Amino acid sequence: MDEREFDSVLRKARSPAQRVAWFGALLAKESGIPVVIVGGSAIEVYTEGEYVSQDIDIVGDREQLAAVLRRWGFHQEEGRSGRTYWVKKPLGLVDLVGARMKSSLSPQTFQTPYGSVSLAPLEDLITRRLMRAGAEHSTELFREAVLIAHRYRGVLDWEYIRADAQYERVLPLFEQLRTLVG
Repeated sequence: MDEREFDSVLRKARSPAQRVAWFGALLAKESGIPVVIVGGSAIEVYTEGEYVSQDIDIVGDREQLAAVLRRWGFHQEEGRSGRTYWVKKPLGLVDLVGARMKSSLSPQTFQTPYGSVSLAPLEDLITRRLMRAGAEHSTELFREAVLIAHRYRGVLDWEYIRADAQYERVLPLFEQLRTLVG
């Protein structure tokens, strides 16, 4: 797929969340390697745009993914904390965060018209938001954890989240979240 075809596909997306999901599926298909969307961009897809991320965080082999991004017209740009982002309108910032997931849970896979896309497990997203909320004293990050937990409360592995929250020393935030979500 060349840049023109890529741009044409993304213009058809009905929402930013759908655009992110399609991008992930296309990137996995074109690179031929597993790709997982993590962080806020995964939350954006899970919440169907109720939460909107500022960038797209991707786990996968950086070299192989970079080759595809260059072919699609992305360019590199220095970002915060010395990070390098891949940039292209209308998608925005893409952050290649690493080659492997750090979770013991499997990513969730969704089908799109352009192939499957993998998203970080909900439980890990919740715990990471709780960790950041605690470290940054952020009610906004805590609200993001609540948003996901409330929406998916019936399918979450609450014991996993509790154990992870305890390990990460954010158990009081987990307990507050659990009370709010019910």
